Amino acid sequence: MAAPLLSIVVVVHRMREQAMRTLFSLSRRYQRACAGLDYEVLVMENDSEEALVPAEVAALGPEFRYRLREDRSGTPVPALNEGAALARGRLLCLMVDGARMVTPGVVRHGCDAAGTVEHPLVVVPGYHLERRGRGSGADFSHTGSCDAEADRTALAAIDWPGDGYRLFEVAVWSGANRTGYLNPMIESNCLICRRRDFEAIGGADPAFDQPGGGMVNLDLYRRLGLYPGMRLIVLPGEGSFHQFHGGVTTRHDPGREALTAAFRARYEALRGESFQALRREPCLHGPVPGPALPWLHRAVELAMQRHAAVRTDGRPLWADEPGPRSASDHSLSATP
Repeated sequence: MAAPLLSIVVVVHRMREQAMRTLFSLSRRYQRACAGLDYEVLVMENDSEEALVPAEVAALGPEFRYRLREDRSGTPVPALNEGAALARGRLLCLMVDGARMVTPGVVRHGCDAAGTVEHPLVVVPGYHLERRGRGSGADFSHTGSCDAEADRTALAAIDWPGDGYRLFEVAVWSGANRTGYLNPMIESNCLICRRRDFEAIGGADPAFDQPGGGMVNLDLYRRLGLYPGMRLIVLPGEGSFHQFHGGVTTRHDPGREALTAAFRARYEALRGESFQALRREPCLHGPVPGPALPWLHRAVELAMQRHAAVRTDGRPLWADEPGPRSASDHSLSATP
């Protein structure tokens, strides 16, 4: 049997309702234009009192492989690395947070984009569900929903999963990417890279053993983005939408500031410097359906504002770019 083209690794912990929506959004019943496209979904669950029902995962399709891990450490890093090691694909799609449902073109357009360069880093922009949607604020950046019932109300309003692109109608920017995907982003909770590139950087660093993995997702995105020859590709017509589940950094409680300060301190201890967003120039790929157009328009506006400010200050627009690219940087790979 030929190896799957794409292996999607989804880490799950104490989020049964949200994870099942995410997994459905990765199934062939939801994803479009996937006939003949070989992919698998590895569901890596760290045990909890809300563990998924294996039969329900299996019912989503033969592409799904479920593994319940006896791990209540609170960090997703071992599960992510184990899933990558079990993967049969040459491409990896990494989803550290299993509560991030996606739009219907992620698999098709993600695979297509990854086949255009030798070292792809394909990014699905991040959003949060918000009951009132983008109409609630002109800056598109309300704080997002704060309870599961608000998410249910938002999804019912767009009759999800009837048309997955309507998720854009009940969304706000992710807090990590609130200036849009044409400016430097901090992270992606749904990214695609070559398995060999993930292995070359050593995978996700197990030293990020704090609750929720601390800043592991930010670190992984930055290290992949700085890998020699890597090309940053953004799918402007697709999205990864966070559902409320009481996550470590997305819940609102008095201890959040102290926890994020501890995360920053751990990052600085490991990397010897404070964290900076990846400043690589994005290449856009794929169609932009109607519901996503307002977000593209807003991303352009925000990018123009930054461009003007950077020019005024005399700073480089994309400080992490290696310089002029050689012809080999753009060459197509013979085997994805």
